Amino acid sequence: MCYTEKDMRYIDENIGKYSLEIIANDLGKSPKSLEIALIRKKGTSNTKQQNGMITAGELAKLIDIDRNTVVGWIERHGLRCHRRKTRYKKLFTFIKISDFWEWAYWNKEKINFSSIEPHSLPPEPAWVKEERKKNKKVSNYRAWTTLEEQKLLALAKKGLSYQEIALKLDRTYFSIEKKYKRLKSFYRT
Repeated sequence: MCYTEKDMRYIDENIGKYSLEIIANDLGKSPKSLEIALIRKKGTSNTKQQNGMITAGELAKLIDIDRNTVVGWIERHGLRCHRRKTRYKKLFTFIKISDFWEWAYWNKEKINFSSIEPHSLPPEPAWVKEERKKNKKVSNYRAWTTLEEQKLLALAKKGLSYQEIALKLDRTYFSIEKKYKRLKSFYRT
């Protein structure tokens, strides 16, 4: 089947937003013919590669962390993402590289930049070169044990500050504050 310039613009605008079946249906074509057209005109029918973004898993691999850490950054720490359908049904979590670098600038304590290969996420901002030189311990999210929760409550009951508790439990100030508030509200009910 022949695809016009107008068809190709429509495909470019909607690929990733909708499945191939929906796009093909809107154009009055079969999904298989759409796949063939994508291969001929774009070199691949892999819609995941055509949106100019990377998946949460790909980002995790490039910066040498667990994928669930990236998901945590999205869910709890404001890393922007885009959820898109590719091919037929699979939903992916995509991140624009520019969004990652902007977020990373404000969340430098969460990232060990020395583990990121230079220019593996282009365009790399100039400030990353300096961050890469720093040897720092990065403590990303780790689950709380029941024992840690009990220690937190006991230390708070003794009157220790969040900062003092954070040092004793090897956690961040913010994680102590957040967990303590959750535990207090849980035990009130």
